[in-house]
Amino acid sequence: MRRFPTVSARDLEGTDRLLPDDLGGERNVALIAFRRHHQAAVDSWVPWLEERAADDPDLRFYELPTIGTRWSPVRPMIDGGMATAIRTPAVLARTWTIYTDVRRITTPLGITDTDDIAVVLLGRDGLVRWQSTGAFEPRRASRLGDAIDAMRQSAPDDGSSDHARTGRQFDFAFAPAARPLLAAAGIVPSTAHVTVTDDEVVARFGPWCCRTPRTNVRDATTSGPYRAHRAIGVRLSLADGGLTFGSTTAGGVCIRFHEPVGGLVPRVDHLHPGLTVTVADRDGLVAALDDARRVGD
Repeated sequence: MRRFPTVSARDLEGTDRLLPDDLGGERNVALIAFRRHHQAAVDSWVPWLEERAADDPDLRFYELPTIGTRWSPVRPMIDGGMATAIRTPAVLARTWTIYTDVRRITTPLGITDTDDIAVVLLGRDGLVRWQSTGAFEPRRASRLGDAIDAMRQSAPDDGSSDHARTGRQFDFAFAPAARPLLAAAGIVPSTAHVTVTDDEVVARFGPWCCRTPRTNVRDATTSGPYRAHRAIGVRLSLADGGLTFGSTTAGGVCIRFHEPVGGLVPRVDHLHPGLTVTVADRDGLVAALDDARRVGD
């Protein structure tokens, strides 16, 4: 089975990404464009994918303009032009530009012709589950839909996955310099996220996990920037016992609980009155947790 190659990317909001580690869903559709005129073919898939994603909270799709290394010096101009033309936050967040030797993408994926877009269905592990080329057309979309459904049916339904429950997922923002240190502890983008469901709030950070009923959320506020020695990794405040799941110094969200939560560190008897998480969409998480707080009031 083919696997998507490990390559660096950057979304049009300016966040550095690593493929396939940063894929956000259990099921991910990558629309890989190699030419400027390929955008029309990419756009043709969007309505169908948006409809599928609305019914499948674990499905994500990404637009991946793949551009030769020689254009890297003018990346700010190219990416900036695309961002100015697009402006829609959701599209900016799902459009990841890749500047590399194009063969680093085509060879591992078995792509022999870059005259058309590639449409690739990937698991969270980066393994290719289905692949085709070309713009949207009903029969091609039907085959992709069948492949997505097959992945859903094979997914565990025992409650062990946070993604198995309906809710909003907020991925952590990873500072490039912090990635190697965090990866050594098992903390990578695919294992670091906060999920707000109808019933609970779950913060997963590699092997560490904080889980509490959403009615236990007292309040949530943005904070930062931080100093590296206080923010990167799993940090315990000596002042109040609060915990930090930190992957960047840029900022995060401080969540306070009505009742302290335990079990976040090996000392299971230690209770934590609050948790700080360095997610990418800080305002979005605050809004989601504010909704949770209203439910508990």
